[in-house]
Amino acid sequence: MLSLPSATRNFISKAIIAATIVTSAMAETKPIKVFILAGDENCLEQGVVEMTSDGSEASFYPGDKPVKDERTKHVNCAVYQGAYAPGTNYDTLKPEATGVVEIGAPRMEKGSNKNKVRQPIPLTPFPALAEQDGHTTELRGYVSVARPGLYQILPGAGESAFNVTTLEGKEVYRRDIGQQEATITPVQLEAKKRCAFKTIFFKKPGHEFRVLLGNKPGTLESVVTGNKEHWGFLKDADGGWGKRDDVVVYDGQPMFNNTKAMGRLLGISADPKDPGHGVAPDLMLGQILGEHFEEPVFIHRFATRHPIGFLKGSRSLGQDYMPPSSGGDPDLKGNWDIIHFNFGVHDTAHRNPNNYTDRDKTKYPITVPIEQYEANLRKMVSRMKTTGATLVWARTTPLPENTDGWVKGIEDEYNAVADRIMKENDVMIDDLHAESIRQGFPKSPDNVHSVGNLAPKVTETILAALANRKQSTKPFPRVLLIGDSITGTYIEKVTKNLDGKASIYMSAGNAGHTGNGLAHIEEWLDLKRYLQSGQEYLQLVDSVKDMLAKPEKFIPNYKNQGVELAGMVWFQGIADSQSNAFSSAYEKNLANLIRDVRKEFKSPTLPIIVTAIGFGGTTMNANTKKIHDAQMAVGNPEKYQEFADNVKSIDTLPFYRTPELSPGAPAFCYNTNAESFLEIGETMGRAMLELFKPTKTTK
Repeated sequence: MLSLPSATRNFISKAIIAATIVTSAMAETKPIKVFILAGDENCLEQGVVEMTSDGSEASFYPGDKPVKDERTKHVNCAVYQGAYAPGTNYDTLKPEATGVVEIGAPRMEKGSNKNKVRQPIPLTPFPALAEQDGHTTELRGYVSVARPGLYQILPGAGESAFNVTTLEGKEVYRRDIGQQEATITPVQLEAKKRCAFKTIFFKKPGHEFRVLLGNKPGTLESVVTGNKEHWGFLKDADGGWGKRDDVVVYDGQPMFNNTKAMGRLLGISADPKDPGHGVAPDLMLGQILGEHFEEPVFIHRFATRHPIGFLKGSRSLGQDYMPPSSGGDPDLKGNWDIIHFNFGVHDTAHRNPNNYTDRDKTKYPITVPIEQYEANLRKMVSRMKTTGATLVWARTTPLPENTDGWVKGIEDEYNAVADRIMKENDVMIDDLHAESIRQGFPKSPDNVHSVGNLAPKVTETILAALANRKQSTKPFPRVLLIGDSITGTYIEKVTKNLDGKASIYMSAGNAGHTGNGLAHIEEWLDLKRYLQSGQEYLQLVDSVKDMLAKPEKFIPNYKNQGVELAGMVWFQGIADSQSNAFSSAYEKNLANLIRDVRKEFKSPTLPIIVTAIGFGGTTMNANTKKIHDAQMAVGNPEKYQEFADNVKSIDTLPFYRTPELSPGAPAFCYNTNAESFLEIGETMGRAMLELFKPTKTTK
């Protein structure tokens, strides 16, 4: 377990509650420190904040020790003469009837109907006397849970909820007749230990019996509660999750943040529905860096997760992040064979000219007026035709009724303009507008991405375009998709559909509106960039350069301090662990990534932390072990002297916790254990500071 010195914990706690560094005179005169955190979905909020079980996972037994042919989910039942009488010691009375009864969630079996739908198996019933008035029913048995934790015992439902239940002789549940809410006393249970319980029903008995885990092990709530001395500073004075206003986190991956929303203050979202309601490594990385530097800190995250845009979040170094130095000897003969492109959704939005995410059709003008839209589109079509590619225009998808920033029906006017341009230039038209409507979309009244499954239509159109070409690149035709987040909804499926038939590429970033397209069309059409580098690498570099060039678009309350790229943290490996080829080439590719990133930003000794994957623990598979070892090797100064004192590898293997001690799957996300991600982030931050010379400004 890592430990923060008490003085540091006190400072961070104060900074979370009311940091004022951003507005201090000194902070405003020094450039903001920018740190890149890039890789796969483990860079994002994978650690669970809170998670309760549904109470159905407990096991019940009639005895305290396992016996042959033991009937699980069964406990002993006794029925006594007379209605329940407070103060009666039923242990001294002789029961009128006894038996074994089944409690808990019903077991399921395949049904005998045509569809074989699983059906609940009838529970072993109570003795008949238990259902008659004038009798009192008592249950005795043993309960066992799979995970340790603080549990609530919840026996009964309806009439049977009126009962008193004791566990190991201590009352844990009581609801007297006429009592609105039960009195429940949570109890700490050990894993797989049988604990004796007794329930006396005040009315009719019932089979319902739940044992509810208040917060599963490994959730942030349970971690902070269990170790307040170390992690308690994460909560503010009011008991909520605190924030730092001297550290900003921005998501640069264009599919994960397709609206280009501004950065947010470091902290945990209070809204459970918000993707930010979770624990990512940046939570503690930002705490450590924010504590160290007088200047504000900006963490530029670059990662995505299922199901944003693409259908997978894991990006490989062997393909997606492949750096230019690992590109080999690409075939640069020829050009693009197909260019499939779309614009319109961003053009037709009514946005605040000074805040891209602020949309309001009643207050702001349309982003690109239709006359300018036509001019921009004509120029792009003219440029794309010079490549010799077959051009395919995708019509703008239908807008929903009730969006804040769009007027439904305006897309028809823009589509009409585009149709005229495409017909004049013999450009194929892929009518995604009609296809979306055919599928019954939009189904959400306020979501412009509610467009349906467009991949089959796009695939069909691209194949038709390829069939009409006299000559295409060998062995596979090259297909470039230019588009916004709508394109992101189908590119993954299109790529799979055309596997073995074409090589699919997508322009770096969210294409946005036609004005942005016109500004970037030359770089998007640059074939060499795609063939020598992975697409994710290009998007990473582009997003960071964009941020460094225009920080006011990304940093709230930016004071013109300037920005300085100060370091990078790499945390990735899930996708490569699923490939023999990628895992074998990982060390070479990672070393090249470090060199190429430094060249891109003209920073030959940029401090870089390599976070070695540790998911799977000591039982990780062979490919995962290869990647782990490669990541540790790159930080070895004896093997890579050029990286001595400026690259450091950290091992996350000690921070992996088993499923029994964690909220749950997936294993490659450290079983979503919040403490694992806290420790990983803390280690990242401390390792980064080791790469800074003592002469660097500190608090």
